[in-house]
Amino acid sequence: MSAPRLILAIESSCDESAVALVRADGAVLAERVATQAALHATTGGVVPEAAARAHHAWLPRLLAEVVGEAKGLGVEREIDAVAVTAGPGLLGSLLVGAGVAAGWAWGRGLPIIPTNHLEGHLRAAWLYPATRSEVPVSTHGASGTRSAAPTLPAIGLVVSGGHTLLVRIARDGGIERLGGTVDDAAGEAFDKIARLIGLPYPGGAALSALAATAGAAATGGGDRLPIARTEHPFDFSFSGVKTAAVRMALVAIGADPSSPGRAGALAQLLSERPIPSSAAVVIAAAAERAIVGALVERVERALDATPGAALIVGGGVAANAALRRALTTAAERRGRAITIPPIAWCTDNAAMIGAAAHAALAEGRAELHDPGSGIAVAASWQIGAEVPR
Repeated sequence: MSAPRLILAIESSCDESAVALVRADGAVLAERVATQAALHATTGGVVPEAAARAHHAWLPRLLAEVVGEAKGLGVEREIDAVAVTAGPGLLGSLLVGAGVAAGWAWGRGLPIIPTNHLEGHLRAAWLYPATRSEVPVSTHGASGTRSAAPTLPAIGLVVSGGHTLLVRIARDGGIERLGGTVDDAAGEAFDKIARLIGLPYPGGAALSALAATAGAAATGGGDRLPIARTEHPFDFSFSGVKTAAVRMALVAIGADPSSPGRAGALAQLLSERPIPSSAAVVIAAAAERAIVGALVERVERALDATPGAALIVGGGVAANAALRRALTTAAERRGRAITIPPIAWCTDNAAMIGAAAHAALAEGRAELHDPGSGIAVAASWQIGAEVPR
């Protein structure tokens, strides 16, 4: 079978259920995303078992809607394969998505493509919305409304709640891992600090919004959270920034900052003695400045080590306005092209999984699998490594 022209993609790695229809050139013909943010807000974080149950409820509905839209567009019979996120992610959530994808593909005699979630975040840079004039799929060579596609080679940054990863993407699409987080991911650090200062879940966006209200006193550098230096020049470490934020919070309420104590005791203390709103703004601004600064520093280092490489950014934290501005400045200062997807394609979605599957097939890094043989999933799947078995 030749490389698929149209892929139906399913994403369920964490707390977003998503289904999309993606063409080989990156055009998105239909997509649906259901977020579980409200479900997990009461616990302040994702509960794996609850997330898996929500995927059970949502994926069949979203699949029916996307397939119905494909029928309306007259392209249902053009679907050649099904792509599904096989890792990394929460095992329960991944298993639900793999089961739904395998069942739908098997019932229609279609092959399935296990796809890496992290590569999906990078390949979101190639996505663009299809227009009605571009349907049916036989016209997939048309440029439509698409802007210029990213150029290779490129430095790729994936930055999300669960992952912080820096890679080099070669001209042939091969991906080389340069570095990653040695502890907390950047998005995880944002969320933990947001929870510390009493912001609602999901915390990263709320912290960024609060930081944006800071005046010159809060953003002038007087309060700066330290970022640990790592042994490898392209690695990240964000666990220390949370500890520094805790100490700032303790100072703000007049407590001893030298003994933060255990998480439960700290939470109890802060519930009894809330952080003043003015101090929360300062902590938010300092945290954002430190995390963004660390990300930009490593990206600049990678760009300087790779002459002529463009920059591609993906992942939920790529929606952060301060990070987008800083990375754009860093790239433009070096005369490099930069591509950051629209915010809807930065957060978890199925369109990026379809784009990653198309790319992996075109570059000979993926195979079409028989869904009847079962789909292996993995909580950890390093980008560029072989598919889980």
